[in-house]
Amino acid sequence: MKTLKEFICDLPYIINDANIESIMKIQKCDYNEATKIDYELNWKWKRRSFHLQTRCITAMYERLFGKYKTKDCRKVIIECVEHITDKKVVKDSDVCSVPIQFSLSEFSAKSELEKKKATLRLLMSGIEELAVNKNWVVEPFKEVALQIEELGYVNEWIWKKNLKSPNKKYNAKVICHHHVESMDIYISVSQRDGKQVLLEKVVSDQPDEFAYARHLGELKWLSDYELVLINKAGNEKLLVTIEQ
Repeated sequence: MKTLKEFICDLPYIINDANIESIMKIQKCDYNEATKIDYELNWKWKRRSFHLQTRCITAMYERLFGKYKTKDCRKVIIECVEHITDKKVVKDSDVCSVPIQFSLSEFSAKSELEKKKATLRLLMSGIEELAVNKNWVVEPFKEVALQIEELGYVNEWIWKKNLKSPNKKYNAKVICHHHVESMDIYISVSQRDGKQVLLEKVVSDQPDEFAYARHLGELKWLSDYELVLINKAGNEKLLVTIEQ
């Protein structure tokens, strides 16, 4: 049995014959080499950008999704394509992928909220097809989608636990705001009665855990009124101070 826990929206590479022919002539290379060059020049950045813009919702879905046991799948990839040539589900090891019709130009023109909604629709369309193919109970998946809608598509979460100041007067926490275009990390400080006395954005990075996770090493009080967020490598300290 496998535990399903990863969900990704992907933009598979589409070969452009005109580009390939042009590259072969200019670079004097064979078809395979021209394809690699075309991918690096004309597709890789599109794929990366699409992954980053959809990661806000796919990561939120993963965070809210409970444990779900499957026979042979731990990761779902929704292949977002303009034209579906083969609608079948593909299984590679313990990864299942399914194509869903999609327009990149229409997606790119949407607002942040509309991109979040479109991402969830793509994700659920793929999941529902997989559920039929794999005989999964679809209700747990729909419940997570409903939660995301009820939360207004706002992917905000607290990293680790609150940290009390040495004098016990304050509680500090790190709040992560996962947007379509960025991950914004804040330090929040509240009094014992819950009144917030400080909310400061300390860092902003790409909206993907492989980019922003490096900032989340340790939250530490330096004194009763100063605290720092130390990165994982221990070589960066982001300082905030409470006004007295």
